[in-house]
Amino acid sequence: MKNTGLRLAVAVAVLYALFVSFMVTKIADESTLPGSSQITVSGDEITTAGEGLNAIIQGAADSSGATVVREIRDLHDASARHFYIATSPGRQSESNWLEDGYPGFSHNVSTFVHPATDLEGVDPRGKYYVIGPNDALDSVSQVFQNLNYSIETSKSVVSTRAVVSTILVGALGSATFVALLLVTLLTGFSVLTRVKNYAILRLHGGTIPVALKRDLRQELPATIRTSLSLTFLSLVALFFYNGWNQLGRYFSLALIVIAVAFVVIGCLYVATLYVSFDSKILEAIKGRLGFRVAVPATYLIRIPSLILAVSLIASTFAAAMSAHQAKQSLDAMAQTGSAARIVFEGHVSPEEMDKLAYASGKWLKDQDNAGNTIMAEPLLEKSDGTEFSEDVLMVNRGYLQRNPVIDSEGNSINDVPENRITVMLPEQATTSMEDVTNSLLANVRGNYSPRINHVQLRDHQTHPLYGISEDGRNGNSSQENAVIVAVGSNSGLISDDDYMASASQGWVLMADAEEALTETPKEFLGTWIAAYIPIGQIAANESADRLEALRLQITSALVALLVLLATAVGLAQIHVRGNSQSILVRFLHGWGFFSTHRWLFKGEAIVLAIAIGWAVVTGIWAAVQASISNGPSSSVDLSIYQWQPIVVLVVAVINLLLLLFMVRRRTNAMIRTHSEETA
Repeated sequence: MKNTGLRLAVAVAVLYALFVSFMVTKIADESTLPGSSQITVSGDEITTAGEGLNAIIQGAADSSGATVVREIRDLHDASARHFYIATSPGRQSESNWLEDGYPGFSHNVSTFVHPATDLEGVDPRGKYYVIGPNDALDSVSQVFQNLNYSIETSKSVVSTRAVVSTILVGALGSATFVALLLVTLLTGFSVLTRVKNYAILRLHGGTIPVALKRDLRQELPATIRTSLSLTFLSLVALFFYNGWNQLGRYFSLALIVIAVAFVVIGCLYVATLYVSFDSKILEAIKGRLGFRVAVPATYLIRIPSLILAVSLIASTFAAAMSAHQAKQSLDAMAQTGSAARIVFEGHVSPEEMDKLAYASGKWLKDQDNAGNTIMAEPLLEKSDGTEFSEDVLMVNRGYLQRNPVIDSEGNSINDVPENRITVMLPEQATTSMEDVTNSLLANVRGNYSPRINHVQLRDHQTHPLYGISEDGRNGNSSQENAVIVAVGSNSGLISDDDYMASASQGWVLMADAEEALTETPKEFLGTWIAAYIPIGQIAANESADRLEALRLQITSALVALLVLLATAVGLAQIHVRGNSQSILVRFLHGWGFFSTHRWLFKGEAIVLAIAIGWAVVTGIWAAVQASISNGPSSSVDLSIYQWQPIVVLVVAVINLLLLLFMVRRRTNAMIRTHSEETA
C-alpha cells in the first residue's frame, strides 16, 4: 500500500528546497553582486584627490587585476540599479556586460551597465564590488583608505554562512520554520496511520530495520520520480523566467537543500517508527495509537502555525505601510527632479582655492542666469544682528521657474531679472520691507547699490527647500508663508566667491546632475568640483530597500498561510479516520454535522482563543514598551500589532471554512463507501 503521507512530505520538502534556492539566489541578485567581494566606502569629507572617481576606479582595477563595480540606485525607479564597471585587461566576462547586459537572475530588479568613465563627478562614497584575485579586495580597499575614507569589507557577499543564516534565521527563517512543521506533520502522520501494518509485521517477527527496508523499497522509486519531476518543472519554469541566468548557482544550492531535506525526513521517519514499534501490539492493531498521537501532534503544530501566520501577515501589512511611506517620500522628492548638491575638492592650496572659488563662482552665476541652478538659502538675520520674526528665503531664477509664487493679484511670478532683486512679502507678514532691504544691503560689497523691487504675495503659500534643512544637511523640508527674496545673478548682491561659498554649503544646487556633468568645464570637474550628489538618492535607496523587504515579507506570509491551511486539510483527515466508527454510528442515529464533530469545533475555538489572547497580550506589551522607549522603531512595531486582531479574524475564518469543507467532504466519502480508508 502506498504511503501517501510520506510522498506528500517528500513533495513538500523538494518544493520548499527549490523555493528556498530560488529565493536565496533572487535575494542575492537583487541586493548584491554574487561571486564578488564587497566594499562600503563612507566618510564625512568627499575627495578624489583631483583625479575624479572614474580615474580612481579604473586605476584600482588595473593595479589589482580585478573588475571593480560601483552600484548606484536609480533616483526615480526603486526597482532599478546601475552598475559602473572598470575592468582590468583579461577580465573579458565582466566587460561583456557592457554590450550584452548583466545576466540578472531576478525580474524584480533591472540592472543597467555603464562604463566607469561615466562616474566622473560622482560621490565616491557608496557600495563597490570586486571580482578577481584573492588579494584584489585589499588592493582596492587601500586605494580608498589612502583618500582617508572609512572602509567596510566582506570577502564574499554570498558566503555559506550568509546562505544558512538567510534560510534559518534571516528573511526566510519564518517560512522555513512553518515548512518544517508541515514536513514533520506529514512524515509523522505517514508512520502513525500505518501503525496496524507495523503491528502485523511485529507479530511475524519483523524489526525496525526490516520495516525500514520494506518502506524504502516501496517508496524510493516514487520519491526519485517526484524529486526529478519537480526539479525538471522548476528548470523549465526558470528557463522561461530568466533564460537560465545564474543557473549553476541556483541548481547547486537546490541540490544541497534537497539533500538536507531528505536527511531531515529520514530522521523524522525513523524517530516516529521507533515510537510505533515501542507501543503495545494490541492497541497498535486497533489503530488507537496512531490517532491518539497524531491529533495532539497536529494541534502542537497547528497553534504555532496560526500564530506565526498571523504575525507574518500583520508584519506584511506593516511592511507595506512602511514601503508606501518610503514611496511617498520619494514622490515628494520628485519635485527636485535630478537636482544635486555640489561637492568641492578640499585638497588644494589656499592660493589655488581662492582662484578656483572666483572662477567656479562666475561659472555658477552664468548657470544661474541660464536657469540651471536652484538657490534656496535662508536669510536669518537683520542688519542689526537680530533674527527675523518669520522665515526669509532667498531664491533665484531657476527656483522660481520650478516653483512659481502668486502675487496678491493672482499673477504667477516665475522669473527675476538678472540685474535686480525682488522682495516679496505675504499679505499678513509681520516682517517689514525695510528690515529685509537693510539686511540685503548689509551684505553688498563696496558702494554698489542693487536695484530692489517690492511685491505683495498671497498668504499661505508653501515653498520647498529642495531637501536642504536650515543647517544645510539633507532633509525634506519646506517653508510656509515665507518672505521670498528673488536674487538676479548679476544684481550685485552676491559676489562670485560668495556664490561658490553658498553652493559649498548646499544652498545652491545644480538643477540636473547629468546635464551638469556635461556642462561643467574640464578644469573644474574631478579636480575642483569633486562630485554632484543627487539629493533624492537617500530617499531612493530607502524606498528600494523597503520594497525589497516587503517582497520577502509577502513571500514568507504566503508560505505560512499555505502551511496553516495544509494543517487544516491534515487535521480533517486525521479526525475523520480516527473517529470513523463513532461518526458512522452517530450518522445512523441521525446526528447532525455539528453535533457529530462538536469536539473538533471546540478544539478550534480553543485555538482561536489562544491566538486572540496572544494578539492582545503582545499588543498591550508593545504599547507599554513604546510608551517607555518612545524610540524611532515604536511606530513600526505598533503598526504590526494594530493589524493583528484583524488578521486573526480573517485567517481564522478562512481556516475554519476550509476545515469544515474538508471534514464534510471526507465524512460524506466515508459514509458513502462505509470504509474509513476513503476518509
